[in-house]
Amino acid sequence: MQSVETRWKRAALLACAVIACTTAGAATAADKPTEALELSALTGPEGADLYITAPAGATAFEHLHIRIRAAEGSDEQANRIVNLKDVAAPNGVATIDLGEVGRGAAVSIDAHVREQSPPRTAIHRGETIVKLRPDLAVAAVHAPAQTLSTRPLDLVADISELNRETGATATVTLMLGPTPVAEPQTVIVPAGGSFSVPFEDVKLTTAMSAELTVLIDGAAPFETDATNNSRKTKVEVTDHELVRSNVLLDALGGYGAQFNQHVYASITPKPAGSLPDLEAKVKALEPQLVRIFFHEIQERNADQLASFYETVELAHQSGATINITYHTAFNAKLNPDRYMRDFAIVLENLVRTRGYTNVRWATVQNEVNATAVTPEQYNALNRELHDELVARGLRDHIGLMGGDLVENGPANVPLPNHIPWWTYMAENMNDILDAYSVHIYWNYWDLPRMEFRLRSVREIVDGPLLAGARKPLYVTEFGVRGIQNVPGQPAIQPGYWADGTPLSRTNIAAFQHLWFDIASAQLGYSGAVKWDAYWGRYTPGYRETYNLIGPAEEGWPLFPAYHALKLLFQTTERGWQVVQVAPWEDDDWQVGSADQPEQELAAYVGAGEQLTLMGLDSHGRALNAVSEDPTSEYSVGGLPPNATFNLALWNASGNGESSLAGTIQTGPAGVARFEVPLHAAFSLTTVPVS
Repeated sequence: MQSVETRWKRAALLACAVIACTTAGAATAADKPTEALELSALTGPEGADLYITAPAGATAFEHLHIRIRAAEGSDEQANRIVNLKDVAAPNGVATIDLGEVGRGAAVSIDAHVREQSPPRTAIHRGETIVKLRPDLAVAAVHAPAQTLSTRPLDLVADISELNRETGATATVTLMLGPTPVAEPQTVIVPAGGSFSVPFEDVKLTTAMSAELTVLIDGAAPFETDATNNSRKTKVEVTDHELVRSNVLLDALGGYGAQFNQHVYASITPKPAGSLPDLEAKVKALEPQLVRIFFHEIQERNADQLASFYETVELAHQSGATINITYHTAFNAKLNPDRYMRDFAIVLENLVRTRGYTNVRWATVQNEVNATAVTPEQYNALNRELHDELVARGLRDHIGLMGGDLVENGPANVPLPNHIPWWTYMAENMNDILDAYSVHIYWNYWDLPRMEFRLRSVREIVDGPLLAGARKPLYVTEFGVRGIQNVPGQPAIQPGYWADGTPLSRTNIAAFQHLWFDIASAQLGYSGAVKWDAYWGRYTPGYRETYNLIGPAEEGWPLFPAYHALKLLFQTTERGWQVVQVAPWEDDDWQVGSADQPEQELAAYVGAGEQLTLMGLDSHGRALNAVSEDPTSEYSVGGLPPNATFNLALWNASGNGESSLAGTIQTGPAGVARFEVPLHAAFSLTTVPVS
């Protein structure tokens, strides 16, 4: 029995003899040296192909004599000879289907090429080893688990060649469903190598759970396996993102309301026995920061002085930090030693004798730039109070909050006049003041005014005017006003809604008050105090009804703003950080910028795992009834993964009250998605909500 090698040699000799016979009478190959052919052979599950590059200028082969020898150790039956005639070579390459040929087999050929000038047949030879076809695969896709709808996405796909014998060229495409979302890219991957394909600035502008697919297509040469030519990844696209690293406020000073110090006095008429009901409602509000007036007249009126102390006790029992504001310094400015000494005695009595240790702030003179008190007199009063508190060992316990400034001063002062006061405090009182305070009011139809005041004051405190004298900034009064002088209605503050409803009783006032607190947080205000918590009389003819809790004669009714602000008070705490919710940026709040209705969110982070997001859609700014529009859809990223949040809503059904809507699970990407009626507001919180 002849060996495989012997039979191979005999077959080759026979083939040569056949070729010699077929070329007899023609010009001999010896007339011109033969050229080595460029060829390759690739195999895979669908068989092997031989690629032969024709000599320059040739478009066909007259005859191909192909010898296939199986790799060592393979079945010798795989050895064979193939003869072909008139084989086309389109574009200079002939492709021959060799059928089943294993990797490692040796392929050699003799190729006859007819030349025209001079007429003759030239013989070219070549040989190669059969290799595996390439196998390109999407090995990995690197993309963030979550991104913003306003932020371009960067994604990188790793393409690998797995068979390690042949490289390939292919097109890589990034798809969202059936739609490409980036320009296709051509890659050349060497045998056994990898190539990283970056897709940059991919725009996914709609909040969604986006399933992206990286797809390999058009591989050349074609592959052994196309089942691994795609890989999916999910990116959660959100409209908002919690950015915990961007701290807007290191420690929240608190939200709350003004307590009328005359509520226990005879000046405030009330049914007998009704005060416990009021006290219960005030404590249930859970204010974090309370402001209470002290008036020098109270020192001479036992009834009002007793009411003042009871009001401070109510604030203390509610758990609030307390600011005592010396309301009128008309007489005190002429004799600061006496009056500030007496004020310090009152403060000492509150803290030491009565144990109201929550008294932590004092302010001299309400809205000082709207009074006849001069900056120099104001400085003297505060310095005297500072010295008295130092002497009593209370200065570290009670901080001095300066300003309570309004934008416009007295009628005889050019408007606005608060800038000189800011300058004076920065230059002359920086060493004794611990915080600044302002008052902000607006008409319900003029929300740009609300935003302008918040922005402009923030820019003053952060700007060069107060460089070196920057301090925590509080709003110690704020409120929304309505229409004045409505025919047939008594003249009251804050006025009326368009349909004649007193504004404090409307949902629109509540919506805008809550928005104000959210906006102040976005701007890094340390706290805000609503004017005011409950109905009472500061003077005998007082008619203002800015209250969260209505008149005693009606049974101390709870207005919508009570419920809206209670939701904020109960799901945040003093001392928490306020952090950024992107895509909000500082530039969004520049004075003069054109604010558009949008979703407004603020985030509060506690020392542990406590986290609250307050928000509303300002498209509801002018709604007093239930919206006919679809709900507002919220999507927030950057939250803890696989966490459970309580979703509480204010005004979900249009009744001005709060309710628990259920729980929201974030999932592995830390994304929360939920819907809120346009006329409502929400608190997404880890804090238990009743």
